[in-house]
Amino acid sequence: MAIVTRREREREAHRREILEAAGRVFARKGFAGATMDEIAQEAEFSKAALYFYFKNKEELFLSLIHEKFNSLGEKLRNVASSEDPPDVKIGNLVRIHLEAFEEDKEFFQIVASEHPRLDAEVGDRLRRDMRGRYVKYVDMIEGVMREGVKEGVLRDVSPRLLALALTGIIHSFTAQWILTGGEESLTDKEHTVLELFFHGARRKKGG
Repeated sequence: MAIVTRREREREAHRREILEAAGRVFARKGFAGATMDEIAQEAEFSKAALYFYFKNKEELFLSLIHEKFNSLGEKLRNVASSEDPPDVKIGNLVRIHLEAFEEDKEFFQIVASEHPRLDAEVGDRLRRDMRGRYVKYVDMIEGVMREGVKEGVLRDVSPRLLALALTGIIHSFTAQWILTGGEESLTDKEHTVLELFFHGARRKKGG
């Protein structure tokens, strides 16, 4: 196992401090309005030190997005690879996804609002990255659905279609929540998301 040196730990800590500061500045000013000077001041680093870690504002913005989605992806993978029953996994996947959006609302609002304003090169890089992440995300959910079908928890439907159905419901709830300002509790919608996925929208007889 590789040994992480003190210098490497310090560099990683500084990098994270800069990313956190950049997130706050982007939240206040947006991507276009933010400057490296402001980010350096927020992070309490010199501008030269900032450029030691990130070559420009675009790289800093994309790195911030990568860090956030990497963290969320790791949590979701831990759920998918756990020994829990498939229906419990599905519930945990929904909960973690909704919690992540609610706990980091400003970040996801930045991504939603600033994405269309990025220049062509940066926008293309971000779209390629997000497309790749989405495919891996659906693949992971599909594996959980396959377990559910195999164990009789879910109907004998294509696991891929079940994965797309669940991710579609989650995306609809999170996107609407972000677009409307995120005033209501998103995690309170967990039960509704699971009800729609497991039982659909049809009213139960006698209900």
